[in-house]
Amino acid sequence: PMPGTQSQTHAVTPTELTLSARSHRHERALKDIARGEVRFGRHDRMLYSTDASIYQVEPMGVVIPADLDDLARVVRYCAESGVPMLPRGGGTSLAGQCVNRAVVIDLSAGCTRLLRVDAERRVCEVEAGITIDDLNDRLRALGHRLFFAPDPATARQCNIGGAIGNNAAGTRSIRYGRTSESL
Repeated sequence: PMPGTQSQTHAVTPTELTLSARSHRHERALKDIARGEVRFGRHDRMLYSTDASIYQVEPMGVVIPADLDDLARVVRYCAESGVPMLPRGGGTSLAGQCVNRAVVIDLSAGCTRLLRVDAERRVCEVEAGITIDDLNDRLRALGHRLFFAPDPATARQCNIGGAIGNNAAGTRSIRYGRTSESL
């Protein structure tokens, strides 16, 4: 370096080397079992390091399962291997709930189905990645007069799984309650 300046490089510590090797091993294993996307590159890790809060935590990597069967394989691998995992949807949480040093499992792309509607009992079954607005749009398109009442400001991006995890509410919560009253 020039006199009076500091070098922009740093020595890689043994801990960093161990973490990197472990991360590569998990990336390879997840690519072998997952049909969906496995993203461990720096760019993808940085994209998933933030949510709607002020927090930023770089994850180990990201998996976007193709469907619920794929999700089950990924979760089983992570659990059996002691790999921390963090399910994530739209990333709309305001307090850092969907950022952590873990394998982020993004359910917003492949786990978005409306599985069943029982209009008589006023219940439906959905996958965790469907957004509140998409669920309500699909119910309306089927001719049902049902709707999922919690309506956070981010209902177009907020996934049902995240709404459950955060007990989302919204402007209609005084009349219809929070998410916990709709389960």
